[in-house]
Amino acid sequence: MFLVVVASFSLMLAVGQTKPITDSSYVAAVYEHNVILNPESHVTVSRQAALQHMQKNLDIYEKQTARAAQQGAQILVFPEEGIRGFEFSRSSISGYLETIPDPQQESWNPCTEPGRYNKELEPLHRAGQIQQH
Repeated sequence: MFLVVVASFSLMLAVGQTKPITDSSYVAAVYEHNVILNPESHVTVSRQAALQHMQKNLDIYEKQTARAAQQGAQILVFPEEGIRGFEFSRSSISGYLETIPDPQQESWNPCTEPGRYNKELEPLHRAGQIQQH
């Protein structure tokens, strides 16, 4: 389901945009879905298992991004915890976490340089690739 809205959100992807939006207005859409959850979120999983789980939700994001673009959306907002889910303990979330390079130490954009870091940042790379389509 999509809602057209203009506001500030926690996670946004520019849909099908390869250059900055310079108009004074844009079409935004909000997408909500039943997040595919880890059925045992209290159990610690390997990084590989966490990546496989997150890819399922990213597959949904990719399809819905294309659908929103076809309907004229320029910005699409997804749920804050929509990639990995929620209700983890401090230890069980470890396989889902990514170490992001310190912006004070280096300049890096995962959308334009997706191969610069290893698979540890795969979900971030995939989100960047979805944004570019």
